Amino acid sequence: MNNRDIAKELFISENTVKNHVRNILEKLQLHSRMEAVVYAMREKILEIR
Repeated sequence: MNNRDIAKELFISENTVKNHVRNILEKLQLHSRMEAVVYAMREKILEIR
């Protein structure tokens, strides 16, 4: 989902979503959402059907 859709779903601002995504990527030492997807699949956090 994009930031706007996530914000609407969670009833928070788009900037809050951006901050959370940035913090998650930083803590995981990743550079993009795509890297986060690969990480989640590798760690079996996410399964794509």
